[in-house]
Amino acid sequence: MRFLIGALVVAAMAGCSSDAINISQTTAVPADEVYAFQSRPSGQVTVMRDGGVYGAGCDVVVYVDGKRAAKLGTSERVTFYLPAGSVSLGVGLTETGLCTGAVVRTIAQSVSAGGEKRYRISSDINGWVIEPYAGD
Repeated sequence: MRFLIGALVVAAMAGCSSDAINISQTTAVPADEVYAFQSRPSGQVTVMRDGGVYGAGCDVVVYVDGKRAAKLGTSERVTFYLPAGSVSLGVGLTETGLCTGAVVRTIAQSVSAGGEKRYRISSDINGWVIEPYAGD
């Protein structure tokens, strides 16, 4: 009986995580869902969202320095063009319908002139996370 309960708990936890995908498996966010940071001053920052079923019913919002910058669905990506220097990247829910209540998670990063950085949005039982992308 304990084994069965343990197996159910592990299966439930696995069902609460997103599926890591390669950036080449993503599609660009529709232009009307990109709100800011599209002029090309210096550094390029690409943010992609994992695929999978968990959270697929809710889009997420990417924040740049606290400003709503784009809305992403599963397996989508967006590129921002930012001035060199320190930047805060965040992710949260769209706050519409049932997609409310998640804390916006942020990370501090630096953008270099002419450089390119990539970030990944994933989710697990603890919520949404934005972190550096380690794939190709």
